[in-house]
Amino acid sequence: MKPTEPSRTALMIARQRAAHQLLDHGAILNDPFALKILREDEKDVLQFATRHPVASIGRLITTARSRIAEDTLSGAVETGVRQIVILGAGLDTFALRNPHGALNIRIYEVDHPATQVWKLDRLAEAQIALPSELVFVPVDFEQDDLGEKLVAAGFQLNSPTFFTWLGVVPYLTKEAIDRTLDYISSIPNPEVVFDYVEPPEAFSEELRQIEKARAEQLEKIGERSDTRFEPATIAAILRSHGFCSIEDIGFEEIASRFGRAVQGLAPGHAGVHVVHAWH
Repeated sequence: MKPTEPSRTALMIARQRAAHQLLDHGAILNDPFALKILREDEKDVLQFATRHPVASIGRLITTARSRIAEDTLSGAVETGVRQIVILGAGLDTFALRNPHGALNIRIYEVDHPATQVWKLDRLAEAQIALPSELVFVPVDFEQDDLGEKLVAAGFQLNSPTFFTWLGVVPYLTKEAIDRTLDYISSIPNPEVVFDYVEPPEAFSEELRQIEKARAEQLEKIGERSDTRFEPATIAAILRSHGFCSIEDIGFEEIASRFGRAVQGLAPGHAGVHVVHAWH
């Protein structure tokens, strides 16, 4: 992405979350802030969501991965986790919907500086107050030291932490992914939920062509999306960082668990996975 501009991908994901509220009535992820923070007319969101029949699959993936992450997080909170780090937060609204507010959990939103300024502007325009437990941490994953930035923002190194890392891995170099996992694994009893994408062969034909066109479009605007992994490779990488417990949820399971909640879900298979890993 361009250093002075917010992420276009973050905007697309936010539109998918908002469209889910309008078309699917928030059946997977109930988010009353999705439209407010987007600052777009409903008709424009619906036009975006219905531009192509397979857009419904993107809506499913976006909302299901957040639902999986938030459900998993609830379990971690029950075991005592009091720090949450949202890597690549974009226009995520979890901190505004936080069901664990009474537990004084600190939430650190990590994202590119330009994207965070853009988000803060939208929150201000929508007159949405920032929760006291929310801390913004501007980080360029390719350039900055994540650990240094978090500590400077008040992050407690010795406190068990839950990390979410959604919609980010395909846009990073393998070196940046490795550095991030290395840092996460250095925290006591770490847990992380993230998603990754398989090579194009794992997509059904129509989705493969659309994914290729989308990747080409993103590269033109400076947001390359070409880091792909086989499931066995991801498992090996995680084990090398000390993650001995790995739950890898593939697209078929995602569609089985959540697909009925998406209006007019298109047929097809996407090579997308959501992973929950812990030491």
